[in-house]
Amino acid sequence: MLLIHQRLAELYTISCMRPLTPAELTEQQHCLHANSVYCWEISRLNMEEQLAEQTGDALWQEEIQAQLAEVRTSGKAGRRRK
Repeated sequence: MLLIHQRLAELYTISCMRPLTPAELTEQQHCLHANSVYCWEISRLNMEEQLAEQTGDALWQEEIQAQLAEVRTSGKAGRRRK
C-alpha cells in the first residue's frame, strides 16, 4: 500500500464524521489523481508483461516484472526498455 492509499482511507474516514475542509478536499483530489496515475501504470505494465509472455520474450518480461515491483513499492514508473 502506498502512502496515498493510506491518506485516502484517512480522508474517507474523516468525511464520514464531518465535511472535509477545503484543504482536505484539495488533498483528496491530489491523492485521487496520484492513485489514477498509479492504476494506469500498473495496468499498462501488466498488459506489456502479458505481451512479453505471449511472444516468448523472457528478457523483456523480466524487465517489466522489475518495473512492476518498483511501481508497487515506490509508486513511481520504472525505466522503460529502449
